Amino acid sequence: MVNKKIFFVSNAQSIHTVKWVDYFIDRGYEVHLATFSTVNTTRCDNIYFLSSKNTSVTGGNYHYLFAIKKLSKILKDIKPDIINAHYSYSMGLISLLAKKISKINAKFSVVCHGSDVLAPPIPFIFNRINRYILTSCDKVFVVSDEIKDKVEKFGVDLEKIFTGQYGLSITNTNNTKDIDILSNRTYHPNSRIDFLLDCMKTLENRNLNIVFVIPNIDNQTLEKFILEYPYINFYKHVEYSKMLKLMGQTKVYISATKSDGTALSLLEAMKLKTIPLVSNIPSNRSWILDGINGYLFNGKVDFMIRLEAILNLNTDKQQNMIKINEKLLLEKADYKNQMKKIEDFLI
Repeated sequence: MVNKKIFFVSNAQSIHTVKWVDYFIDRGYEVHLATFSTVNTTRCDNIYFLSSKNTSVTGGNYHYLFAIKKLSKILKDIKPDIINAHYSYSMGLISLLAKKISKINAKFSVVCHGSDVLAPPIPFIFNRINRYILTSCDKVFVVSDEIKDKVEKFGVDLEKIFTGQYGLSITNTNNTKDIDILSNRTYHPNSRIDFLLDCMKTLENRNLNIVFVIPNIDNQTLEKFILEYPYINFYKHVEYSKMLKLMGQTKVYISATKSDGTALSLLEAMKLKTIPLVSNIPSNRSWILDGINGYLFNGKVDFMIRLEAILNLNTDKQQNMIKINEKLLLEKADYKNQMKKIEDFLI
């Protein structure tokens, strides 16, 4: 039993939270979790629900601010050794303010996952908020070099920054590859779902099995897409285990994000023998070499050329890409190894 208390402030329904919280529970720490989610998918029993109001991942969650006093009272009562918040300007902000109000002596850290730093809603305002939060941290965790560079520009000392994703713990299976193309990024301007759908128009009569899972899309927009693209199978949300099954059945994983952290879905695609076709941005270039273990694209023409190349890959080329990805993930994205590094840096 480790004689330390860790207090997480995060979405208890997020797979990111599950991976962090459950690891530290298994390691024997006394773990507490405060959340605005109404559902807890972690194994944490010390759970504190901060609000019953629905939360939107697209923003506008100003009710978070009204929970600062409640959170400060919980922190004062628990007196954790470490506070770890996920997503900078949301959970990071209320955690920092609650810590200051509670006047407890705890190490404070934030995990930046991507859009919270790279694509905030109003950059002029939220860059200032992020700078305040992150320069107040004892430790900052970022999941890609692109985020690290931005955090450094805020004035955070390099020795306080840990760069790396928590890795994968999924088992590869030999699934039948009966889905040709899969997109599963959240409906957000940064994801460019409309761009990907526009690219799919040329495939209407190709008899391909195309699947778009679009979390957080509103019903009206989803209905519009279903009518406009009858040859695509749309899902608003699927459970994580089902998502992994779909990925394992897929030949080509596509993502067009304008900026990103190390996308968990990209690593899952690589693990499950799915060839990635992703936007040519720094975080993706950290994992994908164009034409070697996946493909990078810049625009629509680029995207279509590379998509055709993947759909027509010969078996030898495909298997070589899969082997490269297996080796890369073993070196850089093993869950237990990555989380041990995170633990050592955090504690």
